[in-house]
Amino acid sequence: MSRLADPHFDDIYTLSKDIKENCLDESNEPLDADLESMVANFRVMQKYVADLKIGIEAYDSKTGTKANGYRSIIRVVATLVRHSADILETVKHQQSTLGYVAPEVLEDIKTWLEVTERLIDILALVAQIRANNSQLYPDFPDSQSQEVAELSSKALKLDLTPFYGSALGFHLRGDSRRMMHPLAISMASYSDIYGGSIFGKIKRLRDSGYCWDYINNPRALAKKVVENSRNLQVDFAQSFYNLPESDWVSKIKTVPPIRTSLSHRLYFENFKVPTFAADYFHVPVPTSHIKRNYVQVRLVAGYRTQAMLGSCGCTTRLTCSCVFEAEKEMVILHVHGGGFVSQTSRSHLDYLHQWAEKLSCPILSVDYSLAPEAAYPRALEEVFYSYCWMMNNFEKCGTTGKYVILAGKPEVYRALLILIICIAR
Repeated sequence: MSRLADPHFDDIYTLSKDIKENCLDESNEPLDADLESMVANFRVMQKYVADLKIGIEAYDSKTGTKANGYRSIIRVVATLVRHSADILETVKHQQSTLGYVAPEVLEDIKTWLEVTERLIDILALVAQIRANNSQLYPDFPDSQSQEVAELSSKALKLDLTPFYGSALGFHLRGDSRRMMHPLAISMASYSDIYGGSIFGKIKRLRDSGYCWDYINNPRALAKKVVENSRNLQVDFAQSFYNLPESDWVSKIKTVPPIRTSLSHRLYFENFKVPTFAADYFHVPVPTSHIKRNYVQVRLVAGYRTQAMLGSCGCTTRLTCSCVFEAEKEMVILHVHGGGFVSQTSRSHLDYLHQWAEKLSCPILSVDYSLAPEAAYPRALEEVFYSYCWMMNNFEKCGTTGKYVILAGKPEVYRALLILIICIAR
């Protein structure tokens, strides 16, 4: 079955017609107008989706996986249709049973109406991109072309505020969606006290009601998030996402204890690794942008072997009471998140320790160099170098390397994809 999710536009049309014919009267003209606008917007989206689906298979992965960016945007539309249909069901139920629609539901309708309008703008850009490109990822992209400049200008001018209010993360599921609001509120609040004079910070805090405005007013939150994303520099993102590593957070944050959790520097040297073709690949040393001659990695494991990195932890060198275990068959290479500009493995120790214990395997997490000082492709070079070092030093990681698992945040999947391609070769 195809992973392409078909948006059920007819659900919107049927519900809207039912509400207008059986539930509304002359006193509901504003709601009637909103329903008309919503139906009109979905008809426009339906036309864009129909056009995108024509020949969409040509943009799928060469591995045969039915997935590409155009399929993803259609899935977002399908999710929007589902949420909007739920709102219309609520309107129908309240109007037919109570005789009126609650103010917060009317506000939700306006929110989703705004989301549909912005998504139409995005679909228009997507259609323009597809019309001018036969490939999703051209072999020789020209990022300086007039076409790219015009598309970028249009994208930057889009009002994305509707996506960051009460509709924040609507296309996500489960915990991923639930965490978006606390994260956005935290970022908006932190921006009020970041930088500037002490008087400026106090004024910004007062204006936001000491953060309560972001909690109680989705539109104020959305406005602040969009304002931050457009005006604040990369140092703000680094400071915010590095908060889990600050001293005061470390004192109150509980990290599960574990036998082995140590940082180690891999100093760059020339070496080679075997390939599937019974040949050897000479591993390139990272050289881009900065002169640092090592990459920091962290080894996490719930046990120790004799050949593992680091010391056994005995308090005296006269005797050793450590119990060493046999090497495990599996190892995880972990690449932390942070958009290549922030964080280290310290920000992720809570779940890394849990993984290592519950899976009974070692984890090698790469603390790659961060942009903008170490811009692309430095981080990818260091991740690849770390992978090759691990392949040559399984015993130092406490594993036989029979099974190698790659794990990472969404923004580093490109690095992991490069690794997978290298493994396949």
